[in-house]
Amino acid sequence: MTEFKNLFSPFQMSNLNLKNRIVMPPMATHFADEDGSINERHIAYYVERVRGGVGYVTSEHTGVLKQGRAFPNMALIDRDQQIASFKRLVEAIHQAGGKIVIQINHAGRQTSASFTGFPIVAPSAIPCPVRKEMPNELASEEIQEIVAAFGEAARRVKETGADGVEIHMAHGYLLNQFLSPFSNHRTDEYGGDPERRMRAPLEVLRAVRNQLGPDFLISCRLSADEYVDGGLKLEDTKEIAMALEKNGANVLHISACVAASGYLNHPPYYAEEGIFAPLAQGVKSVVSIPVIAVGRIRTPALADKILEEGKADLISMGRALIADPNLPAKALHGRTDEITPCISCNRCILSIRKGALQCAVNPEAGHEGIFKLQKTDRPKKIWIIGGGPAGMKAAEIASQRGHQVTLYEKNETLGGRFLLAAIPPHKQILKDFIDYLERQLNRLPVKMMLGKSFTLTSLKRGRPDVLIVATGARSSIPPIDGIRESKTVSVEDALSGSIALGKKVLVVGGGGIGSEVADRLSEDGKEVTLVEMQEGIALDLVAHLQYFLNKRLREKEVQILTNTKATRFEKDGLWVEDPQGIRKLEGFDSMVISLGSISNNELVESIKSKVQEVYIVGDASKPREVMEAVLEAEEVALKI
Repeated sequence: MTEFKNLFSPFQMSNLNLKNRIVMPPMATHFADEDGSINERHIAYYVERVRGGVGYVTSEHTGVLKQGRAFPNMALIDRDQQIASFKRLVEAIHQAGGKIVIQINHAGRQTSASFTGFPIVAPSAIPCPVRKEMPNELASEEIQEIVAAFGEAARRVKETGADGVEIHMAHGYLLNQFLSPFSNHRTDEYGGDPERRMRAPLEVLRAVRNQLGPDFLISCRLSADEYVDGGLKLEDTKEIAMALEKNGANVLHISACVAASGYLNHPPYYAEEGIFAPLAQGVKSVVSIPVIAVGRIRTPALADKILEEGKADLISMGRALIADPNLPAKALHGRTDEITPCISCNRCILSIRKGALQCAVNPEAGHEGIFKLQKTDRPKKIWIIGGGPAGMKAAEIASQRGHQVTLYEKNETLGGRFLLAAIPPHKQILKDFIDYLERQLNRLPVKMMLGKSFTLTSLKRGRPDVLIVATGARSSIPPIDGIRESKTVSVEDALSGSIALGKKVLVVGGGGIGSEVADRLSEDGKEVTLVEMQEGIALDLVAHLQYFLNKRLREKEVQILTNTKATRFEKDGLWVEDPQGIRKLEGFDSMVISLGSISNNELVESIKSKVQEVYIVGDASKPREVMEAVLEAEEVALKI
């Protein structure tokens, strides 16, 4: 029935019988109520993944104490009153035919007193390199209180009816801090050598086991390699893994990184797929209990291959299940070409840090209780202008609902400017999303008018009931002296290669787009100088991408001039102002302008008087990113 025999083979560990080897790992959502309670938004989100066929879900990390809350809106199971809200989640999961493991955690130094309401604590008085807030060193009696809190939290988990508990010992949080010489400089019974650094985590494990009894599933999540100088490496983690098995762990969930190496914690498209699988393999070689692999495993094919090669027993597919909760069912039934592909852009991570979980390619993520695709009882004639991601998504949803949809795209291919975004190095994966949308449209009765520009005369052939404007955006030309008279090149022309740029290129504007243009041009062997008025480049991107772009440009010797403002263009160069004063940059064969975008919405006002319903979505409304574009498109298509 399926080509992925390993992935869809049943598996048993402790009291848990699984129909397949796919695990949804714990991923923060920021959905929790202010008091840490689970709510209906959580339930709808997790149940959707269960209905999609996942082996089991692991709920996001849940605080055992308010003192250990990692961020606002983090779930808490720090008191018995919280059991009821978690029980509703567990019952909903079970009613949908699924299984759930609840992860419990204490953030330690990797948080802030500003939202815990308590002084932050750690094994040693060493600030997190990212948070930078000085923690109080825990006294022995305080450690015992935290050990007891983990035990009580585990008891509550069992009382919810959950199928297991996972103890978070990874990603730089408190128990990881005890395990690692990077964060634990104690010389008492809780530090000084590997055995004593293990003491607190092992005490937690034993306290949890004592509360749960011998048969209840306990998973431990580990950062097998912290990717920091002086931190844990795989050989250290092997010793920890053996000790955890000896002390009652049933399964080990093998991840990597801490806050200081967070650029790799959620591996973006610059990192290889399955990057942490060798770590799982290393741990598996020294234990007899099951091991879970994680780390940019976004396709069933790769997941199955890792299992076939014996690197792990189960596979965590995190962002892939955010992008498509039905990935397991589609893979099982041979419909892999219908899987919405995760493009490893980490907009989900950025959205969490700015508010609550969203996904660039799945507008329904986090909106499962709101976005309900229902057939319309009043089909309308809908014309959509623009075949980029917004237009394609609007066409897909509107057609699925039963509307009569025609899509106009002036180019011969679909994708719009998003195709340009897929050109810089390592970003070809973005094209996967366009290919997926095109396959979806080809399955539907959408009339596609490719190579057809929409004009007002198009209305003479008939008038639609609804017009959706998804005409995207174009590079803007800001009012800087001399910019129109100088021989500048647009981002579109630079990326498409439609204009010969010469050997030496100046890129003006070091946001995400300009930085990626510099990456592409330097990859092509050009000598690139990048000018940015802010203090850093790519500051509009999630930190993971910033890190890799900076690293790549440095390695290719791109000259990066930050805190540098463009003041006047001339045919042979650019005058800039920086902290040292005003000077002229010259000697370039071409200058590429990456200074923002402007919407293509010139037709909107004239159309409004001719069509009853007009909607503007995506960059045609306001230049942003693909996540906002497809979200707006689906919202509109669902309400027509």
